[in-house]
Amino acid sequence: MSEAFLHNGIILIDKPEGITSFSVVSRLRKILQVKKIGHAGTLDPFATGLLTLAVGRATRVLRYMENYDKTYRATMVLGKKTSTGDPEGEVVGGKMPEEAERAALRENDFAMIRNAVSSMVGEITQIPSKYSAIKIAGRPAYDYARKGQEVTIPERKVTIFDIVVSEIREENETFYVDMTVSCSKGTYIRTLCEDIGDKLGYGAYCQNLRRLKSGQFEIGSAYTLEEIEKKVSEMDFSFLLSEDLALSGLPRIEVNGSEAKDIGNGKKLDFSPFKDRMIKVDDILNGQRVLACYADRPVAVIYVQEEQGKLQIREERVLEER
Repeated sequence: MSEAFLHNGIILIDKPEGITSFSVVSRLRKILQVKKIGHAGTLDPFATGLLTLAVGRATRVLRYMENYDKTYRATMVLGKKTSTGDPEGEVVGGKMPEEAERAALRENDFAMIRNAVSSMVGEITQIPSKYSAIKIAGRPAYDYARKGQEVTIPERKVTIFDIVVSEIREENETFYVDMTVSCSKGTYIRTLCEDIGDKLGYGAYCQNLRRLKSGQFEIGSAYTLEEIEKKVSEMDFSFLLSEDLALSGLPRIEVNGSEAKDIGNGKKLDFSPFKDRMIKVDDILNGQRVLACYADRPVAVIYVQEEQGKLQIREERVLEER
């Protein structure tokens, strides 16, 4: 078996409930017998769904996969706040709606609940849970929380593109809200549920969470760990996707053979010959990354940088040697 063939590419995993994203990486290392594996976009243990990973040489494109927008399906439960924002934590607050309040919440097809949910669409500010995987001084926040150490988690701006409420049902004297959320990278759905609950005055937590989409990758194309293990035992490596797919969201320009060679060798190039080719690229002067291609093959991820008063083309990641 050629390691160059077997151990390079993108893998889409349907992560099960109850294990960490790192556990998925560890399991794949054993299945594929390779060490160089990484993932983009951590899923908490209670969450399921799409986890995007890169193996071998493809790990060099992980940084671009981390910037993808995401889509999740979640269930929010009103009336309780937990220490973790999910079912795994202790109840630390909230208020179960009383009978009269439940009647008000039912009115006009749950208008109060729907309005609170829709009010979150747009750019919002979040403070992630202290039990989230956000890194503080190089360590995930949950590591501090589990050791009883207090840390300050900075707020962040994220964008909620859309929230579709598929069902609101009344159970156990409260309300369960099933919804699909499309959002920017870095959005915490547990925090979103908590904020909606606070807006309604009852508190809330996220009962279950499933990632459906990350960039152009969808859960329907993902495999379970058991399916991957079976395919490897049968010498079927069709689950490995080309690393080029991770770059499909970047704007593209064509370069000639000479430019491709210079870029591949890390040479700085004058921006002027590229100006017309990049005219439609948004924020090109503010660090927007662009995929340079030659003969329809990706050569490198490049960007524009000003140096000594001159605009230059710089390579960030060479993808194909010339």
